[in-house]
Amino acid sequence: MALVGQIFIWTLIGILGILGAFLLFSTVNMYSPQPVLTLSPISAPNNLSENVPYKISVLTWNLGYAGLDKSEDFFMDGGTMSMPKNKNVVEQNMKAITSFLSSNKTDFIILQEVDKQAARTYGINEVEQVIKTLRNYEAFYAINYKVDFVPVPLNHPMGNVESGIMVLTKHKPLSAARYAFPGDYSWPINLFQLKRCFIVTRYKIKKSTKELVLVNLHLSAFDKSGNLRRRQLDFLKKFILKEYKKGNYVLVGGDWNNIMLGISMDHFHYTTPKKYITGIYMNLPKDWTPKGWKWAFDPNIPSVRSDEKPYTKGENFTTIIDGFLLSPNLNLISVKTFDLGFANSDHNPVKLVVEVKK
Repeated sequence: MALVGQIFIWTLIGILGILGAFLLFSTVNMYSPQPVLTLSPISAPNNLSENVPYKISVLTWNLGYAGLDKSEDFFMDGGTMSMPKNKNVVEQNMKAITSFLSSNKTDFIILQEVDKQAARTYGINEVEQVIKTLRNYEAFYAINYKVDFVPVPLNHPMGNVESGIMVLTKHKPLSAARYAFPGDYSWPINLFQLKRCFIVTRYKIKKSTKELVLVNLHLSAFDKSGNLRRRQLDFLKKFILKEYKKGNYVLVGGDWNNIMLGISMDHFHYTTPKKYITGIYMNLPKDWTPKGWKWAFDPNIPSVRSDEKPYTKGENFTTIIDGFLLSPNLNLISVKTFDLGFANSDHNPVKLVVEVKK
């Protein structure tokens, strides 16, 4: 018995040692970008327009790293899967995604959850595929998820991840930068979570001394208290109000991970149990929207679906978390969500058309 006890103790010490070494390695190598990083273009065609026209079109789409199509679920949302079944799934999803982007070109395309190198997408460089498809756009990429090894779920870990957000533009920007959102999860959870950020690109407007400031964002999910999301929103609010005070035109779009104002939890029919909704989906704070600013989203079509199981219309919870916020000096012309049935992503793309007030 004494020998068995010694074996158990030494085994436990060995396991704890390995765990400690892994956490130390992950802490030392944690991705910790500066608060503001200047971005260089990763694709730069020669025929870009120098000025932004008065009428502007933008498409936003969270690609779900081409791994969350309608046949998939996700372990963080109550499902069991950490990655698609095989590489072919990702390849087929990317083929459909890039085909849609090629057929629905706008002045600007802002994307979220685009993998550059990740085990969950079998090493496929989705950033490169998007660039190859949209050759007449200048492209910018900012990492918001870079981890050497994500150890969960224990039965099938996600492994390495390098993913981020993209801006593609037909107009030559004056500058581009990655802004880090404040706040993070506590240690050691923060070692394996996204480092949230937004991309700011600035453009010269035709016959104007002011700039168009385009913001592509992807706010936090899974903070059940909502405190992290609120902190990010308050940081964003200070930034955009400062830009608007300069006289600039500010257009914010992307995945807000907050349900749009005026959209209730029961806006669309579903049968998803509440336990898969609470803490993941929550409403935008009613007191947050700056005075005079306008929300732009399509209330008739959901932009996201729950991932606790593969998608079945009318069963999965669906709502609207993808859309735009416009400064008072921008006129909303139209906004439309494309109902793709979540065929290749757990989000639907949203297209906006606005006009600069002269």
